[in-house]
Amino acid sequence: MLLSTPEQIENYTTSGLWGEDRLDLVFARHAEQRADDLALIDDQSLHSVSGRRPQCLSFIRTWRRVVAVSEFLTGIGMKSDTVVAMLIPPSSDAAVLALVASRMGIILAPIPLTSGEADLREKLEQVGAKAIVCCSHYEDEPVAERVRNVAADMFSIRFVFCIGENAPEGLIDLGEILDQEDNVDEESLFQHSRQIGANVVLAIHWSAAGSDVAQPIGRSHNQLLAIGRYVHEQTVLQAENCLFVTHHMSGLVGFAVGLVGALDIGARIQFHNFRTTHGFVEALAEFGGQHVSLPGSLWQGAHDLLPMNVREQLISVSLVWNRAHAEQSVYGENETAARLIDLTNFKDLVLFSQLRRHPSEVGSIPLGSINSLIDPAKVWMETFLFGMEEARKAQPDAAIIGGELCVRGAMLPECAFPLAGAIEGKALRATEDGFIHTEIGCHLVTEEHGEQRALFRPLGDLGDVLSFGGFAERGEDLDSLYRECIVVSDAAAFIVPSEDEGPAHLMAALVVDDKDIAREEFYAFLKNKRVSRMKWPRDIIFVEAIPRRTNGKVMRESLIEASQVADVA
Repeated sequence: MLLSTPEQIENYTTSGLWGEDRLDLVFARHAEQRADDLALIDDQSLHSVSGRRPQCLSFIRTWRRVVAVSEFLTGIGMKSDTVVAMLIPPSSDAAVLALVASRMGIILAPIPLTSGEADLREKLEQVGAKAIVCCSHYEDEPVAERVRNVAADMFSIRFVFCIGENAPEGLIDLGEILDQEDNVDEESLFQHSRQIGANVVLAIHWSAAGSDVAQPIGRSHNQLLAIGRYVHEQTVLQAENCLFVTHHMSGLVGFAVGLVGALDIGARIQFHNFRTTHGFVEALAEFGGQHVSLPGSLWQGAHDLLPMNVREQLISVSLVWNRAHAEQSVYGENETAARLIDLTNFKDLVLFSQLRRHPSEVGSIPLGSINSLIDPAKVWMETFLFGMEEARKAQPDAAIIGGELCVRGAMLPECAFPLAGAIEGKALRATEDGFIHTEIGCHLVTEEHGEQRALFRPLGDLGDVLSFGGFAERGEDLDSLYRECIVVSDAAAFIVPSEDEGPAHLMAALVVDDKDIAREEFYAFLKNKRVSRMKWPRDIIFVEAIPRRTNGKVMRESLIEASQVADVA
């Protein structure tokens, strides 16, 4: 499926940002040239996490699996442009499936592993998925069981594959096919089809940028490769390096930066399923991780635990920030050999990466062109503040001038993925000049002056992002879910930090009439609705009213204070 316009293809190909190679063709060259080098190593605890025995694969073994699975799927009638949903944790299997999709022209749709049945059905219907690949379970989440239940009621789903032990009956065991790498014909191992180009859609991710609800965004090989190359210009990831991949495939950080970026460069990928900071640091020490990414809020805890050998081996540490840069100072220590990089994720629509310039501050973002560090003539993306000029004219003496962040460039499409049954995707809301709206408010930090570029700081807007247990959910989505309970008249989700090194806890504030029955009724509602356990609050507090700002946004920091007074955290 081709979503890029002829103008986009011509402009970005001429500039050198896009090329003709698919992801699988790039990786196949690595497999030919470095056949026996290690390519993919699974987390040693993968079996307890998802029921799959951990794998350790060289480049050639990885490629053999890609060919074996491709031949199997072709044999059962799967064709190009088929949308295949993927619920697989960070692992070698996820990498193989991405390469299979690239080789066959399949469109991969990674979905969060903690999705409940209602969320799963909605996403499958949105993109018209015809097949699903899932793990048997993820921690305590019955992933395969949910997938089977949903697929049983959807006549559009033709195939349901499972990887891992103790899978429910009725699902096709794809693990056996993955392990049949030795059955591949040597003569056809590196025979490639050129009919599928690099501008067709490879993967779908969901983004709420410029919309009240998350939309499926399809990206081509070139767009995903551009994201990885843009970020790794700054990490300086090399083929001989080891990249730690901890983020899940349902987001751009895990899929485009981690998976696609490393497969493109030919770096060794060490997968890790984050549970605790201690476990993360121990894995870094054991497997020699040199490039890592983790949520910015976890850097202080991780930094304090790093042993000397890890501090010396690290080359880059990418700290991920969601939507907004913290106004207060951030942890600024970096007693390692690594360069510290701040990676701001704008709702999985686009990423902005920059070297940390001031120890205790996430740097502001340039207004205008974001150029390549290697070839400044290449422009990865452009930023624009919508409404800034109007605000300046209306309030010429205002101390703070800003607007809504809008972006365009080689890393993002101009339209959403076509909804099931549609021929074309809905155009993303954009300015007359093609800048995509994000609904993220920003303010200017410095004006343009001579060679000094104008800089701005994103403040965030459109619903908070709540990060807990390695996952992130829109606060507004959880608020709406909790308000569906019949005994709840108003509700808000919020996060309280853990007292130890563990992840933060999800909490809920409820406005109810009868507190005596509300707690039991609320949790019974979540159970009956089959809501993912990840979305169940650890505890709840009862309040007379949900505190809101004048624009209606929940004041979640006030709820944190209320929970401390109630002593429930």
